[in-house]
Formats: sequence, structure tokens, C-alpha cells
Amino acid sequence: MAAIQILWLNLVTDGLPALALGLEPPEADIMSRPPRPPREAVITPARGGLILAHGLLVAAVAVAAFWSTWGGDPDRLSRARTVTFCVAAFSQLFFAIGCRSDHRTALGLGFFSNPWLLAAIAVSALLQVSVVTLPYAQDVFQVGSQLGGEWLWILAWSLVPVTLIELAKGAFATTRLTPSGRR
Repeated sequence: MAAIQILWLNLVTDGLPALALGLEPPEADIMSRPPRPPREAVITPARGGLILAHGLLVAAVAVAAFWSTWGGDPDRLSRARTVTFCVAAFSQLFFAIGCRSDHRTALGLGFFSNPWLLAAIAVSALLQVSVVTLPYAQDVFQVGSQLGGEWLWILAWSLVPVTLIELAKGAFATTRLTPSGRR
């Protein structure tokens, strides 16, 4: 990916969704949980491992999207870069849904309980689509030709990380443990 694409990803996937996550309503059982030990680091080894795993998951999906689109054909390189650019953006936007809670799934929280997050994701997604589809933006962001049927693949690849994360949260919920190992 081009440097401007990476800068754009940071801007479009971190700005509005991060602000909207700050407006997430508190979980109903938040006051019944024990507090974090005062000397515990903000990023514990378990939390650091989760951050690394989540990042690797998004990266793996982006690389898989690139390879499946490119297929070794030099004529498809530009298209593969564009698909990768979109998968990286959308997978991070969808990942914001999984960041709403460490303990409960999006369905358990109520998918529409934070309309600000849904609006932030929609606006950010529209900005991403604009960069890829508007001719003057394509030149600036070094985007290849228009995408066609790849949009369905982009959506499918982009949903993989958040789906796996939500499934893992559901599995941890059945054992009554959080991903950090605390009850």
C-alpha cells in the first residue's frame, strides 16, 4: 500500500469510531465487577496479547485478500492493492463493533444501543468508498481501476476479524471468564 493510503487508514478508521466508542453506554453489571488492582498496568500482558492478536488478525485478512485478488498476475496488482486498502479499512471499522465490550458480544449489548458508533462507521465507510470510487481521489490515493464484484469479497473478508472476536467472546462468556482471565 502507498504511504498516503496508510495515513488515510489511520484517519478514517480511528477518528470518528474512537469518538463514538467514548459514547458507549456503560454495561449494566459494571458496578458488580471487582475493580482493577491499583498497581496493575493499563496494558497487562493478557491485554497486550489480545491487542497483538487482533492486529495480526486484521493484517492476515488484508494479506489474504491481496493474495486472493492478485493471484500472481501482474495485470491485477493495482486491483489487489485497492482491494487490500478497502479490506484494511472496513475490517478496522467493523472491528470497532467488537471493541464495545471485553465481556459481552454486540448482540448481547444490543446492536443499536450505540447509534453514534453506527453513524461513525457509516460516515467513515462512505469516506472510504469515496476515495476508491471518485476519479480525482483515485489519483491522490493511488487507487487502481474501479472495483466491481470485488465489493462483496471486500465485505466478506472485512467481517472475518470481528466475527471471530465476537465468537471468542461468546465462548469466553460460556466459561464465565473474560479474555484477561478474570472472572
